[in-house]
Amino acid sequence: MKPVYVEDLFKYGPFGAKGVGEMALIPAPAAISNAVANALGVKITKIPLTPEDVYFLIKGKNGKK
Repeated sequence: MKPVYVEDLFKYGPFGAKGVGEMALIPAPAAISNAVANALGVKITKIPLTPEDVYFLIKGKNGKK
């Protein structure tokens, strides 16, 4: 079998280009939340993780510290 490439220009991109860099950004919030959870020893159950959330997790008001 031989692949068939069909060009479909994206009307919102420059010269019909589509973005490919966004796929690398999708797991970033989960990875950051996981790193904070591992560092603090708490379970994080929501994203986005704001600075205030981290503060309260450190203080033990919202987490199991």
